[in-house]
Amino acid sequence: MKKRIITGFIILAVLIPAIYLDGVFFLSIGIFLSMVASYEMMNMFYTKSPSLHRFRYFVPILSGFIVLMIYFAVTRGLNQLVHIDTMTSSEVIYRMLFHFWTITVFVASIAICLGALIFTKNSTAHDMMACVMTLTYCGLIMGYVISIEYIEPIAASPYINLMVRGGRSFGYLLTIVIVTDSVAYLVGTKFGKHRLAPDISPKKSVEGAVAGLIAGGIIGVGVAFLYQMVDFAPATSIGTKFVVMGGLFLLSIIISFCVQLGDLIASKLKRSYGIKDFGKIFPGHGGVLDRFDSLIFAGAAFYVIVQFVQLAVLGALR
Repeated sequence: MKKRIITGFIILAVLIPAIYLDGVFFLSIGIFLSMVASYEMMNMFYTKSPSLHRFRYFVPILSGFIVLMIYFAVTRGLNQLVHIDTMTSSEVIYRMLFHFWTITVFVASIAICLGALIFTKNSTAHDMMACVMTLTYCGLIMGYVISIEYIEPIAASPYINLMVRGGRSFGYLLTIVIVTDSVAYLVGTKFGKHRLAPDISPKKSVEGAVAGLIAGGIIGVGVAFLYQMVDFAPATSIGTKFVVMGGLFLLSIIISFCVQLGDLIASKLKRSYGIKDFGKIFPGHGGVLDRFDSLIFAGAAFYVIVQFVQLAVLGALR
C-alpha cells in the first residue's frame, strides 16, 4: 500500500504540471504513454502468439506516430475557432489535409502490420487482430484523449460559453474517474449484494456501479462549474441554466458509465490472457493500461461528445 501511495503521488506530480504547462511537454508524455501502452498490450498478445515477438517493439512506434498526427489535426486542422467564410479555398484544403493525413497514417499503419504478418512464420488471424486492436486502442483512441488538452472553447451563444479547454477538461474527467471508482468501490464493499460481472471482476457489484454512476453525474456537474467550463451571461434565463445543468448531468453520467466500462474491458482482457497487470512501469499500480484504462474510455466519450456539440452549435449559428 505504501508503494502504491508513493507512486500515485509521483504520477500526479508529473501529470498536473504537464496538464498546466501544455505544449510539447504534455504531448511528449502523451506519446510516451501511448507507446508504453502499445508495448503492454502487444506483450499481452505475445503470451499466446510467439510470432508477435518483433511486433512488440514495432507497433508502439506506429502508435506514437498516430498520436503525433492527431495532435497536428486537432491543433492545426479545422476547428471551432476557424471561420471558414473568411478563409481562401487553399487555406481550407491545407487545414483539412491534417485530418486526411491522420486517417492515412492510421490505415497505413494497419496495412504495414498486416502485410508484415503475412510473411511472418506461424502468424495467425489472431495476430492480425492484435495489431489492429493495439493501434486503435493505444494509438487512435489514446491520441484523441491526449488531444483533449488542445481543445479550444466553444462559443455556444450570446448567453453561454462552453469553456472546454485543456486543463479544465482533464480536471473534469479525472474528477469523475476518481469519484466513480472510489464510490463504486466503497458502496460495493459495504452494501454490494449483486455481482455485476462475476466472470470478469468478482468484486464489482451492481449497487456499487449504480452508486458510482450517480455520484459521477452529480459531482461532474459541480466540478464543471467549479472549473468554469460553463460561463453564463447575466441575461441567461433560469430555464436555460436548468437545461445546461441537465445536459452536464447527462454528460457526466455517460462519462461515469464509460469509466466503469473501460475498467471491465481491461479486466476482461487480463483475465482472458491470464495476467494480473498489463505492465510494471508504475510500482503498486501496474502498467499504463492498468492506471489509465478508465480514463481512456471516458476521455474518448468526452472527445466525441464535444465534437458533436461543436458541429451542432456551428450548424445552429450559421
